[in-house]
Amino acid sequence: MDKTEGIVLRAINYGETNKVVTLLTAKYGKVAVLAKGANKPQSRLVPVSQPFVHGTWLLYGGNTGMFSVSHADLLNSFRPIREDLFLSAYAACMTEITDRVLEERQAYPGSFHLLLQMLGYLVEGKDPEVLLRIYESKMFFVAGIQPNLARCGNCGNMLQSSVRFSIQAGGPLCDQCRETDPYAVWMKPATFKLLRLFQEIDVSRLGSINVGNDVKQQLGKIHKQYLEEHAGIHLKSKQFLDQLHKYGL
Repeated sequence: MDKTEGIVLRAINYGETNKVVTLLTAKYGKVAVLAKGANKPQSRLVPVSQPFVHGTWLLYGGNTGMFSVSHADLLNSFRPIREDLFLSAYAACMTEITDRVLEERQAYPGSFHLLLQMLGYLVEGKDPEVLLRIYESKMFFVAGIQPNLARCGNCGNMLQSSVRFSIQAGGPLCDQCRETDPYAVWMKPATFKLLRLFQEIDVSRLGSINVGNDVKQQLGKIHKQYLEEHAGIHLKSKQFLDQLHKYGL
């Protein structure tokens, strides 16, 4: 048996009484865990197998298939997130992109602590839209698709300035190349500045970042299209979040 900390990315029913829980762990990366009896009301696994929950898991097996859990202890339920529809939607975007990007049982240094830090910031009341954009930027790096914001995505020359971002080219365009992609997105200077900041920022020292709604919308649009184009990932949780904003629920 082995003990590791884990955050629940998702959980699905398996039979009448069991669950298969996908965890992001500090030790193994992303793993699937069979939680026997986790659907029984009296099971001690019920509280720790909920979305976004941080716990310690005592695992066994896993050599030829998925792990099984013999015991788990709750460390942080992040209850304020699960009790708030908007915060739950933002957290779901983070856990879904994590689940979609990470390969099972592969080491991704820092990914566990990054997600744990972000969930904590959501509870603290930091801007969830800004947190999600920062998290997406960090996951672009993990996925190997991070745009090079220092060079033109078309010619590769060092950038002096940029007003357009090409989703297809995978980066900003210089003045000489800005007409090469008719679908390139016009960027506000503040948007480009934040794209760079989010790549470089030390999340453990994150302070207050004030971002206007117009810049938030542009950042969100660029990140959504970039993720779809370069990773082929369409986030279902993002669609739900967009609906919440659209109807002001």
